[in-house]
Amino acid sequence: MPNWIALIKPLPLARETVIRLRRETHVALDIFFELLPNRPPAGCSGIKIPATRSVRNHGDLTGKTLLEFSIRLYGTTTKQCYEAVCATCEKREGTSRKGPASLIDFLAQHDIIELREGKIRVKFKFSCYPECHQAGDSGYS
Repeated sequence: MPNWIALIKPLPLARETVIRLRRETHVALDIFFELLPNRPPAGCSGIKIPATRSVRNHGDLTGKTLLEFSIRLYGTTTKQCYEAVCATCEKREGTSRKGPASLIDFLAQHDIIELREGKIRVKFKFSCYPECHQAGDSGYS
């Protein structure tokens, strides 16, 4: 993992580099702004995450400089980019007034996460396993 990002939760088992996740497992990453390879614009105060089902409200963007944040998932074997939940997980997640299920469900009160003490903590969960896509992948990278 690059030095500007740290996995906070869940931690891999001793001497392991791979984490095993379940759909209900919450993942937390810290992103260190001062270590980003490209410096954020002056006055940048945080990030804007996609509005997924668990993002409760839209934040006020007035006068804020924010970075757009997203996560791309690739199969460890096929290197295929996954962007949506499979049909089975879509059915399991059900329909919601907050929209369709997304492969990554961000967990936050607002779609804006403010910079605190030089870092941003991003929390999310996966809504679908890589095996669900039946493309031959056993993990995401």
